Amino acid sequence: MSDAQRSQPPRRDFRRGGVNRGFRRDRPAPTGPGIDYRALVEFVAKTLAEKPDEVQVEAFDRGAGTVAIKVKLADADVGRFIGKAGRNIEAIRTLVRVASLRDRKRVFVDLANQDPNSHHARPRTRGTGGTPA
Repeated sequence: MSDAQRSQPPRRDFRRGGVNRGFRRDRPAPTGPGIDYRALVEFVAKTLAEKPDEVQVEAFDRGAGTVAIKVKLADADVGRFIGKAGRNIEAIRTLVRVASLRDRKRVFVDLANQDPNSHHARPRTRGTGGTPA
């Protein structure tokens, strides 16, 4: 060993349960009122929508610390809510996910509108004949 190596403190491998264990599970959950995820999503959706009166947001407790939030919008506002390449809806999901870390819950945000022109709404075709499977 060189003199430089002897003067340095020994390295700690943080990945194997060292001093910093990453997620702080050992601390109790913060006290205070919980976050109303439905109201948070509703606020953002109404802010984005051109027709805020037609925004409907429902929250369902699915058990085991999981909450599902369904957003229904006017057909004209669906594209705005999703955003270019899905950036807006991903930002909303990230916002809700960060807010839900405090309560240690999993919150899912889904769009309830079904676009009739979506490729998911059409029946699948088999082969090149174009007939429904």
